[in-house]
Amino acid sequence: MMNELLIERLKKLGWHHTAHQLDSLLEDASRDNVSYSAFLNTIVLQEIEYQESQQLAKRMKRAKLPYIKTIHDFDFSFQPSISERRVKETLTCRFIANGENRILLGPPGVGKTHLAISFAIEAITQGYTALFLTADDLVAECRKANEKGTLQRLVNRWSRPDVLIIDEVGYFPFDELTANVFFQVVSKRYEHGSMILTSNKSYLEWGKVFGDDVLATAILDRLLHHAITFNIKGDSYRLREKKKAGVYPAQLSN
Repeated sequence: MMNELLIERLKKLGWHHTAHQLDSLLEDASRDNVSYSAFLNTIVLQEIEYQESQQLAKRMKRAKLPYIKTIHDFDFSFQPSISERRVKETLTCRFIANGENRILLGPPGVGKTHLAISFAIEAITQGYTALFLTADDLVAECRKANEKGTLQRLVNRWSRPDVLIIDEVGYFPFDELTANVFFQVVSKRYEHGSMILTSNKSYLEWGKVFGDDVLATAILDRLLHHAITFNIKGDSYRLREKKKAGVYPAQLSN
């Protein structure tokens, strides 16, 4: 009867994991002659670990990452143009606390998205919130919100996460609506919320991406004020894998 009452009270506290484990925890403590303080420490620690794992899972789900790849999966020897020191500094996530940005530039297939996702995973693991969007997502969401009259709500939603990751900026030009929303998001996040961007275009080409040189300059002015840019120069990982598999024509690999 006492155990049932205790289980109910644990559930009221939100300690559902401990409530479900209580009988076995009590049995183990009795068998091993555990002290009251040690038993209390055990159940508190287990509940904290469980709740932290649940919160981590929620942050990962809300981030909407397209796949999971950590920095341990990245081949620095294949991309010597990338500074490991700068990557490791970014992985400390101090840039988030300082409201700084990280921008990864380079041709397709060199590992920009992999690095961006690695940075995001480390941030989420350290307790920060994140949201991943592709340029396609950006355009589609802007058009949908414009039709519903909820553009400001969209700008606010994209301004909330500790880290906003936008992948593939520049793979196609933004329409006027998306370019203006992008500017609003960058302005709201300026010095408050970090951004991680990947792009296959140099900064000189961003006027074409946003359809307006003045707007592109205003965006870059805010993005680059507190930012580190990774200029990745190297071969494509995807083409390397095709060459290994013998799919990529030998004459094209020279």
